[in-house]
Amino acid sequence: LLLPTREAHLDLEGRIRDLERNVQSLQREGRSSETLLTAMRESEEFLQGFPRRADLVGLMGRLTKLAGSLALHVPDTDYRPSEIKEAALTKVTVQMGVEGAYDKIRRFLYELEGMRRFLVIERLSLRDLKGTATLQVQLQLAMYLR
Repeated sequence: LLLPTREAHLDLEGRIRDLERNVQSLQREGRSSETLLTAMRESEEFLQGFPRRADLVGLMGRLTKLAGSLALHVPDTDYRPSEIKEAALTKVTVQMGVEGAYDKIRRFLYELEGMRRFLVIERLSLRDLKGTATLQVQLQLAMYLR
């Protein structure tokens, strides 16, 4: 009488353990799906942080206005776009000359560094014009646009 009941009890315990394993497996899959979904959302938010390609002229204007607000002279600016297909971004290489006082140039560079999300200072060369208090800076910037 006890043997069949014990076997049924052990069978039920085995089924319960199998169900618990299935629940744990489903929870792990749910967590990995949530992780993947979170990563995709974060990736989309990251891309949204980059300005659109249509905003290029406005961004260039923003750079020259920033220089003008700091009493810096911008004698020349040149930019060349190129595609970064694997990241779905456009990289615009900007060559920019800036002239002015040391403290103003330093402030300008500080402001550029604040735009770090989409603007990177790739190269910088500084030249002191002899006999004047003016410095010349040649900047190579990279702007990333979506």
